[in-house]
Amino acid sequence: MRRSAGFTLLEMLVAVAVLAIAMGAIISGMARYADNAARLREKTVALWVAHNRLTELSLQRAWPDIGKSDGEVEMAGVKWKWEVEVKATPDTHLRRADISVRPSKARNKDAVASLSAFLADSGRQ
Repeated sequence: MRRSAGFTLLEMLVAVAVLAIAMGAIISGMARYADNAARLREKTVALWVAHNRLTELSLQRAWPDIGKSDGEVEMAGVKWKWEVEVKATPDTHLRRADISVRPSKARNKDAVASLSAFLADSGRQ
């Protein structure tokens, strides 16, 4: 009796099992990649908000008061909550500004992005 050409049922089952395991790993990797891309986008936009707020502070005619302030702004279709804390420094001509940003609707109060900078009193009125 001659054996016919082709695969046996057992060989096909093993091949399908190997393929299923490989596909599971590929799909898992793609899901992690998509999650990381979304987090990176959120962090990038939050940093833009922080940089914009720092630029506004730098361009103000008045020297920023020591203390805390907050507000909301919309960027990239998302409302962001920013908080700025201006602190005194040992140098009377410098102030430190700490800026934190998070989505307004976030349940978690932790900042997605934060930025610190020193503002110089360069003859402001």
